[in-house]
Amino acid sequence: MLNELTSVKNALSVLVLALVVALYLFANSTFFELEQIEWTGLTYLSAEQLNAYIDLPTLNVWRLDTRELVSSLRQHPWIANAKVTWRWPNRLIVRVQERTPVAQIPTEGGWVLLDREGTILPAIQHEILWDMPICTGLDLEAAEQLVATSRLITLIPPRLAPFISEWNAQQRAFITRSGVEVHMGEPVELEEKFALLEGILEDLQARGERAARIDLGVPKTPVVSLER
Repeated sequence: MLNELTSVKNALSVLVLALVVALYLFANSTFFELEQIEWTGLTYLSAEQLNAYIDLPTLNVWRLDTRELVSSLRQHPWIANAKVTWRWPNRLIVRVQERTPVAQIPTEGGWVLLDREGTILPAIQHEILWDMPICTGLDLEAAEQLVATSRLITLIPPRLAPFISEWNAQQRAFITRSGVEVHMGEPVELEEKFALLEGILEDLQARGERAARIDLGVPKTPVVSLER
């Protein structure tokens, strides 16, 4: 009887060992080799750019450190955050949260962009046309000025945005696409100033007149100089 129990235990041990070895071999087989990465949430970046950026070798998905991958993606200047999920058996889905550019800035080395948080973004090759204001007179080393500029740009009302061509930080003035200078003065009461500007432009259009300069430094007493 004892010998029979020993034989059964030995057989079970061999079976368990065989199962463990089989699972190990299966988990490390080509069945789990990374087939593709599915990128989602992309507007400005492309899958090809990100594949080249991370440059992952062919590897088993079980061996991939997703935390390290997310950390690497967060170092990309255009990526605010990322989340990686695994789909059976060998697909990765990476949800990317891109930074949102709000303005473009000319520099000696070429164009850069400014995001909603005041972060400078390098220009990237993309088919999208940058339909956003140009910012001039900025000190790219002055973090507070960049943050203040991005806040100002994001406060532009949607109906007014298509008319704005440029923001000159030194003069604290917008230039409309028709060439009107709009001086904003100190960065206070911005919502009121933008609402006032909308009303002034609508009124000028209704009367068939064009302004050369609009001064909103003191919102209660705006000054409108008509084009002669």
